[in-house]
Amino acid sequence: MRFGEWGARLSAHQVADLLHAALDEGIDTLDLADIYGDHSTNGLVGEALRVRPTLRSRIKLLAKAGIVMPQSPGNTRGVQHYNLSPEHLQQALESTLRDLGVEHVHTFMLHRFDQHLDPAAVADWVRSEQSRGRIGQFGVSNFDAHAVGLFDGHLSVVANQIELSLTHSNALEDGSHSATRGRKAEVQAWSPLGGGGLLEYLGDDLERALQSMAHEFGLDRAGLLLRWVASLPDTRVVLGSAKAERLSQAVRACSEPLPRDAWYALWQAARGHAAS
Repeated sequence: MRFGEWGARLSAHQVADLLHAALDEGIDTLDLADIYGDHSTNGLVGEALRVRPTLRSRIKLLAKAGIVMPQSPGNTRGVQHYNLSPEHLQQALESTLRDLGVEHVHTFMLHRFDQHLDPAAVADWVRSEQSRGRIGQFGVSNFDAHAVGLFDGHLSVVANQIELSLTHSNALEDGSHSATRGRKAEVQAWSPLGGGGLLEYLGDDLERALQSMAHEFGLDRAGLLLRWVASLPDTRVVLGSAKAERLSQAVRACSEPLPRDAWYALWQAARGHAAS
């Protein structure tokens, strides 16, 4: 999300270098969405894949669609909304494949829940595109516990992207996390560091708890925050950094889980009360 206009403004060569660095660290999945960079980031990544064609066979592309921003092409009313109709998803997939310069994405995800969603119609469309070899697996993003269940009996969901951090742990209490796991789907936790701003707004109790554990686990505060999320079962952290050294640090932080008592101690410090 931060490769281009919404962040680091990397060149295609810099994106290629970053992808190589990520692969060297064992990161093989690139999370994308058609709206990133005001609909420009997919094109930037596509250019990077043309600059360094050996990356295509090594990177797994995860593509999301379904958000229509006020400035999105064809949005004549200029209101942000969500469109998970097969017609819109078809257009979004065509644009995604064209901009990336590929014929296939490994995972296709619905970016946000649409109150008009027809699960059966979407499932039929996904299966059609899977038969054409243009979509691999199917997933959702920002779907709550009830919404993710709409595809039961229609289509297998392999992952649900959920906002999840130590100070934004609603998904653990509203059932979203467990509902995803209950369907044998992976939880992909986005914004585990609050978009990079979480470290600036830690409460005193959480700050003290993180500092007390820093030496024990050999991690700085950011590393502990990432490890807390990555310690949850069936959960993968979505990293937003555009810097290779930070990706390396994050991989180390996520390489092993926190002991259960340490995990709960941090959660208690963040919430101000013990687990009920």
